[in-house]
Amino acid sequence: MSTENNDKYESREEVLETLSRQRDLSGANLSGLDLSEIKLTGLKMEGANLSDTNLTKATLAAINMAGVNLARAKLNEARIAAANLEEADLTGADLTESRWFGVNVTGANFEDATTTDVRATAVDWSKAKAPPAQIPEPLPVPPWLPAVFAGIVMLFVVVLIVARKRKKSD
Repeated sequence: MSTENNDKYESREEVLETLSRQRDLSGANLSGLDLSEIKLTGLKMEGANLSDTNLTKATLAAINMAGVNLARAKLNEARIAAANLEEADLTGADLTESRWFGVNVTGANFEDATTTDVRATAVDWSKAKAPPAQIPEPLPVPPWLPAVFAGIVMLFVVVLIVARKRKKSD
C-alpha cells in the first residue's frame, strides 16, 4: 500500500506487511487500529493519522512523527524514546503509565491528554504548544546506578595504580 495517497490501513497485519517492505509511513492513515504492543522503530511517519489508535504497551523509538495526529490515541504503558513529535496532535490522548525518553514535543498539543503516572526524562514540556495539564514526573534514578558508577571509578583507579607500578618496574 502506498502511503503517498493517504489510503486507510484496514488491519494490524496490513501495517506489519508494509513495514516488512519499507520504513516510511509518512501520511499513512492508521486511525482506529489496534496496534497494541507493536514496535515502531527507525521509521518516518510524518503527518500520519493515528487518531483513536490503540498503542497500549507499544514501543516508539528513533522515530520521526512530526505533525502526526494522535488525538484520542491510547498510549497506556507505551515506551517512547528518541522520537520527534514536533507539532503532533495528542489532544485527548491517554498516556497513562507511559515512559518518555528524549522526546521532542516542540509545538505539540497535549490538551485534555491523560498523564496519570507518566514518567519522562529529557523532555522539555514547556516547548509544547499546549503542555499537559499535569506535567509528568521525571524518571527516578535507579537505586543501582550509584553502585555502578562507584564500581567504574574504582576500576579506573585500579587500572591507574597498576599502570604506574608497571611504569616504575620498567
